[in-house]
Amino acid sequence: CQGQVLKATVNTGCLPNLISKSCLNHLGLEEVSAMDCGDLSLPIPSVVGRVEHMELQFGQETVLCSALVVDDEMLEFCIGLQTLLSLKCCIDLEEGVLRFKALSQELPFLHASEEPGQ
Repeated sequence: CQGQVLKATVNTGCLPNLISKSCLNHLGLEEVSAMDCGDLSLPIPSVVGRVEHMELQFGQETVLCSALVVDDEMLEFCIGLQTLLSLKCCIDLEEGVLRFKALSQELPFLHASEEPGQ
């Protein structure tokens, strides 16, 4: 994101992308105030703002997206269902890759050392 490497989580149960306030500051991105975020009745705690026009690079392809800014330091960046759907993403747990059909990209996901239960 913004030319820097982020460790992202994938959350199919959360529609928007989420980014922590500290990660946002680290990347030098500006947030829109929480009052300008539209419907914040989402079941997401600690939303403090929104960031628009984030550049995310998946493999060789760059896409623009937005994210809600959360006051949660346990989370760095979370790719939500909205972005996964727009990129026609397939999570292949057997092969350990994310396939982005819209980008013709395949990226490693959950390296063997990170797999739950190992």
